[in-house]
Amino acid sequence: MDYAEEIISLSRQIEFEGSIDFDWDFRDVVVAGMGGSGIAGRIFSQLYSKRPVTLIDSYDIPDFVGPSTFFIAISYSGNTEETISSLQKAMERGARVAAVSSGGKLIEMVKDAVVIPSGLQPRSAVGYLTVPLLRGAGVLNDDIAAETRDELIKIDRDTSNLESEAAELFKGMKIPVILGTKDTEAVSYRWKTQFNENSKILAYSSNFPELNHNDTMALRFTYRKEEFQFFSITTRFTPQPVMRRIDITARICNLNLHRVVGEGMSYVSNIFTLIHKG
Repeated sequence: MDYAEEIISLSRQIEFEGSIDFDWDFRDVVVAGMGGSGIAGRIFSQLYSKRPVTLIDSYDIPDFVGPSTFFIAISYSGNTEETISSLQKAMERGARVAAVSSGGKLIEMVKDAVVIPSGLQPRSAVGYLTVPLLRGAGVLNDDIAAETRDELIKIDRDTSNLESEAAELFKGMKIPVILGTKDTEAVSYRWKTQFNENSKILAYSSNFPELNHNDTMALRFTYRKEEFQFFSITTRFTPQPVMRRIDITARICNLNLHRVVGEGMSYVSNIFTLIHKG
């Protein structure tokens, strides 16, 4: 399977039936993962709000991790050293543990780990890595999965607009600046890392409304602005006050915003279609 085929496999991945068991009385959720595997935790924390979620992208774990913590380790290879280290420490603290992986040491350490298909680049397995968390937590069901699949397939049928924007960016040798919102911050970060890893270029991401308290003057007055390409990332659920902030910021900062909007009726569909467009 070449990389293009890996990308369009997301519409199949979203219907993966593997699921983590969330049916116990936990206080908080900790999700450990790095790089292309770690994005699954960011997406999960964007979509799940019943309990506090902490993301781990290092060797260590917070002091609060203990028997009331649900600790979920995610590593596509199953051998990511930071994730293995943090999982081992969580187990020593008595945390309830779960894992998602295609193999490796992780599935040896965790009983009943969710095993996903192998043979992909980790960044291309975002559906397989994330769906078990979303299904287990009740965020994703068969109806939402089917809707999301259909919206992803629609995008794959006509990528001309996306190809045009990509051509403009790379022909002009521009640096991508991705401006998300609180309800798309996992996506804006994902876009940034996709440019970093796949396109081998630097990229910057920030999110409304917080960016208005830090970045507005820089967006307005920075030199060499013509060398940047600005994207806004929103969903059908982005609050109107935030949408107004985007419009006002674009106007006062003289930004030529490439506006990218999620597709579908569900929040899950909006998030995954935005990821796919990136």
